[in-house]
Amino acid sequence: MLAIPISRAIYRNEFFCKNQIISVIGILFVLPILVVILAVINVFGINGIINQFVSFLAFEKFSIYGLVGILTGHILINLPFAVRLLISGWSMIPTEQVRLAKQLGFNTQAFFKHIELPMLVKIAPSIFTIIFLYCSLTFSIALVLGGGPSATTMELAIYQTIIFEGDLSAAARLSTLQLILLTFLLILATRFTGNMFIEQTIILKNDIRGPKTVLTHWIDCFFIILFCLFIFLPILLIISKGLANIAIPTDNLILSAMNSILVAMLATFINLTFSLALCLLIVDEKRKFLKILIEVGSFSIICISPLVFGTALFLLLFEHIDLSANALLLTGFTNGVLMIPISLAILLPGFKKIKARYGKLMNIIGVPRTSELAKFYVPLLKKSIRFSCALVFALSIGDLGIIVLFSGDDIGTLPMYLYRLIGSYRMDEAYFVSMILLLLAFISFWLIENGNLNVFKRKQMSD
Repeated sequence: MLAIPISRAIYRNEFFCKNQIISVIGILFVLPILVVILAVINVFGINGIINQFVSFLAFEKFSIYGLVGILTGHILINLPFAVRLLISGWSMIPTEQVRLAKQLGFNTQAFFKHIELPMLVKIAPSIFTIIFLYCSLTFSIALVLGGGPSATTMELAIYQTIIFEGDLSAAARLSTLQLILLTFLLILATRFTGNMFIEQTIILKNDIRGPKTVLTHWIDCFFIILFCLFIFLPILLIISKGLANIAIPTDNLILSAMNSILVAMLATFINLTFSLALCLLIVDEKRKFLKILIEVGSFSIICISPLVFGTALFLLLFEHIDLSANALLLTGFTNGVLMIPISLAILLPGFKKIKARYGKLMNIIGVPRTSELAKFYVPLLKKSIRFSCALVFALSIGDLGIIVLFSGDDIGTLPMYLYRLIGSYRMDEAYFVSMILLLLAFISFWLIENGNLNVFKRKQMSD
């Protein structure tokens, strides 16, 4: 709900660094979860900025641990993502509709009802579904900020059942119930809004804005300032504390960072291989029912719990290989497979457009199916492929995930190392490592996107 007025305010107003803010909003989706947790503690914790201000006003301090902390962490991660997609939605409103509304003299209320609301009805359920699924399958925030059994999520309950109780049958029942509920929600959202898609191009149109009043202008300013403070203040605090503790030595930091890069590279390779193969299979399938079945089944992977998937791998392989020694390979494989729906949401629309435009040409000139990918799809979808790889790579670097199931005390990724530092209350080192993890995720995203800071390419259009 917060993303709607914030994205509307950003889109229809011109202000300092607007383009840069929109660019950074897109990158914030790859924030490592443990960095988000530290940021929440720094801003909203007992000794955080907000509580210090509350104490200055002679009010009682509040605790961030519990449901409030879990919600705050998820909002910090998902609010930029939702704002970015909604800005894209506002930019896709046809220019002709806006001009007609101006000619008919629509006021603010009428413009929202007849022009903006239909767009929100079309794309908001899909955004809600993506965020709901992501929050449901993320247990790290609830694990650290939950504060006890009263704020346990289903994913955290599955984790506790597997790790502490060892009751795999109970974990299977919980995961089956979760899978059914999430799949039903995904099918329902797809039925009303179509398949998920993540568009990396935002087109900002000059002078194509709805009517505004003085009141709405100041309300827009309030939402823009509130959003910038909420999103950028925690990140700046983490960087400042990391720089303040830059001289503190950290054992195994370099090894953990190299392990994280290795996991991310493996995840990206596996994800890209499977995603391209599935996209090609979907667009080439002639039978409609089978085509829909493959597409829906591929997107349904997003409903699978990473913990359940990791436990299934554990049960399949623990008698055959040393899981601790192969923890990095298993983590990379799991991350690559479970992020397939994200890549499909980016790549599949492009595959369908190319097939519709060049499909007959490929058949006429007799291009072999094995060559279609190299000669048509990959050259025409380079930007989308780079964007998909960047997203998967950066998310894998910052993911705690199932490494907690396989990793021993002598091996781990950077998020796992940071988790151990937080658990042992070595907070000064934790701030430095979190800054390294944050920069590693952002820089890797930027480099894979060809070194262009404007990750989501935007064009300025005039009437």
